[in-house]
Amino acid sequence: MHKKILVGVAWPYVNGDIHLGHLAGYLIPADIVARYQRLRGNDVLMVSGSDTHGTPITVEADKKGVQPAEIVKQYHQNDIQLFKKYRLSYNLYTSTQTENHKRVVQELFLDLLKNDYIVKGTMKQYFATQDNQFLPDRYVEGTCPYCKAGQQRSDQCESCGRWIEDGELIDPVSKLSGSPVELKDTEHYFLDFSKLDNELKQYVEDKKDIWRNWVWKETNGWLKEGMKKRAITRDMDWAIDLPVEEILKLDKSKQLENYDGKKIYVWFEAVIGYLSAPQEWAVLESENEDIIFTKGESQDTDWQNWWLNQDSEHYYFMGQDNLVFHTLMWPAQLIGSKRGYKLPTHVVVNKFMNYEGKKFSKSRGWTIDSAQMADKFGTDAVRYYISANLPEHKEANFTWEGFTDAINNELVANFGNLVNRSLTFFAARYDSHLTIDDYKIDTKVQAKVSTCFAKTSSLLDMAEISPAVNEIMALAKFGNQYFETQAIWKVIKEKPEEAEEIMLNLLNLLANLSVLIAPILPNSSSKLMAMLGINLPGVSVDLDLWQPQVRNSFALSSAPEILFTKLDRDQVVSEKV
Repeated sequence: MHKKILVGVAWPYVNGDIHLGHLAGYLIPADIVARYQRLRGNDVLMVSGSDTHGTPITVEADKKGVQPAEIVKQYHQNDIQLFKKYRLSYNLYTSTQTENHKRVVQELFLDLLKNDYIVKGTMKQYFATQDNQFLPDRYVEGTCPYCKAGQQRSDQCESCGRWIEDGELIDPVSKLSGSPVELKDTEHYFLDFSKLDNELKQYVEDKKDIWRNWVWKETNGWLKEGMKKRAITRDMDWAIDLPVEEILKLDKSKQLENYDGKKIYVWFEAVIGYLSAPQEWAVLESENEDIIFTKGESQDTDWQNWWLNQDSEHYYFMGQDNLVFHTLMWPAQLIGSKRGYKLPTHVVVNKFMNYEGKKFSKSRGWTIDSAQMADKFGTDAVRYYISANLPEHKEANFTWEGFTDAINNELVANFGNLVNRSLTFFAARYDSHLTIDDYKIDTKVQAKVSTCFAKTSSLLDMAEISPAVNEIMALAKFGNQYFETQAIWKVIKEKPEEAEEIMLNLLNLLANLSVLIAPILPNSSSKLMAMLGINLPGVSVDLDLWQPQVRNSFALSSAPEILFTKLDRDQVVSEKV
């Protein structure tokens, strides 16, 4: 019986190009798990979209002297092309600009307001006298009161990850003019986490053995520290409107004095995309240039069967700077709606993948162009390096030397070598086709393959991707050892029937490896299957393809090709900034 699996991928801000840190932080891990779950026969819905609101967009627009909508359009299209290049298997990649998203956001806002989890309050917001306006967080910068890092925005420190309350930032100034700012009272809506404290504590406690240990500890630390009220509206222009007409129908105690300039804050609304995107996907019929859209023929089309089904499993993927928004804030919003929505099952958070010892930073120009990297070295080479070196439990560090070594010493020398030597021998000595009617696979080979499927399955179910890659590469290493110890090039001269069995054992190893690498290296998997003449049925709900298979006949569809190309170390290292 299949499961309903929702794969929610963090919604990237469209204020700059996607760099390698984003690919490692959430994009490729999400795709690997989604592809794996589809191979298991589960009904997978992988959704995300561009986070098009908030001040990162307007800051970038101000820099370039254009309207925010132009920034959104440019980078949204760039991201879509990049995701297609890397074969990210979204069912829907949309944006937060749709009417559907606006409707769902306003609906959830009203649920929380009616259920008394959203309350009115007065807060101090930075006001620039010289600019004569209230400033959103990204337009105010200063020194973090906790780690003393400079050039930090007024709501959260990028350096240490701590929330910064209004008034705590040291020496705050306007990014518009560089002039000092002051705090002024302004009325807003707040999400009152204290009213959800018991439910959140129980929810987090239930995830102790499911989430990564460091994720659970950090989340529990937030709870122990005490969750405060958090403003969910701001005085700003580029954001989703409050549902004022509906609010005015409610009790006076739930109404603000003045709604001029009040908008829903991006941290509150962006995560609601996980709920709005499935609703959009359910009614869509075709793709257009503004979205990525796929819908399998065997897929259910009722979004509620993912969201109102407590037996469904929800995976969320994000970088560590988004941890609290997914482990506490999003669950709080869902609980407070009282609609019975499924809460996150797996919150898969990766630590940072740094670049040559420093954090990737779009704003500071310390980055790697992901599209150019794919064009130069191939998407599967990048996907392999990332999946084998994911910062799942500690920060990772990308270096061009490390990238070269991973491709040449692991992918080419191990996996590629097994493919090349086996298929070249098969083509040369068996004319590319072989059948044994009463063939029985070597029990040792069968045991190794079965163990690899079982281990990788248990690891990928928990989104532990790097260890799963290690298991697959260990099976490839076993294949090379088997080739050596069986010495088929000698056996074929004296015991041709025994050599035929060795050959089929090697080909069955490759056939099973072609399935095992499918979630990680989709292009290479397809190429290897094509060379082996394997025509697997397409993924379909209730069809489990993630299991060992034994074939007694193989016929190559074409001459063997090199699966992975060795990199020129000097050429690669010359990519250093």
